[in-house]
Amino acid sequence: MKMNDLVVEDIKVDNLDSFCDKNIKEVFNKLKTHNIISRLNNQGRRPEEVYFSWMRGFVISSYFLNALSQIFEVNIENIDLIGDDDLVKIEAFKRTPKADLQINLKNGEKVRIEVQSGFQGINDIKQHKVLEAKKIKREENISSLVIHFDLYNGQVAFVKIDEIDDDSVNWITRIYTSEGVLYNIDQNYFVWKLTESPPKYSDLSFN
Repeated sequence: MKMNDLVVEDIKVDNLDSFCDKNIKEVFNKLKTHNIISRLNNQGRRPEEVYFSWMRGFVISSYFLNALSQIFEVNIENIDLIGDDDLVKIEAFKRTPKADLQINLKNGEKVRIEVQSGFQGINDIKQHKVLEAKKIKREENISSLVIHFDLYNGQVAFVKIDEIDDDSVNWITRIYTSEGVLYNIDQNYFVWKLTESPPKYSDLSFN
């Protein structure tokens, strides 16, 4: 992974071969064994396209777990995987609004994390993610944060999506996609360059 040559030393993956075996080969074999790949479908796309898109996001999320532990100042063991993707059941292998991760902070607060990765310099958040975040905040008083890795430009945004205004000017519809209403991430949210050490959550301002 070329990215490992670009990020700062303290978040690099020490053994790339082991990382790829665990997060790419083993996951692929599990999906293949349970006949999930050939049955993937999303908005009419071919199964291999859906698999490739999902796998890229999964790998990026796995790669930056160490960085997330530094950002939130917790051990990786305090980062819970709560997403709905089940690698052995096609019925449960689906993209839902539910966040990928939940982090238990030292002060007892819980934060839900949606890890996104962008590869073309187009950085959006789907509306259903925002609606789900507001629901979780309302019902469970848990905040939700999108951490968006714009790998095309080497920058990372932090967006507290349960606080996004319904009438924000950043709500858009891209006519060349079928994604529906999207929240376009303003450049001001990008506060971390991947060539630098990750920021601390406690130092971030969301105003």
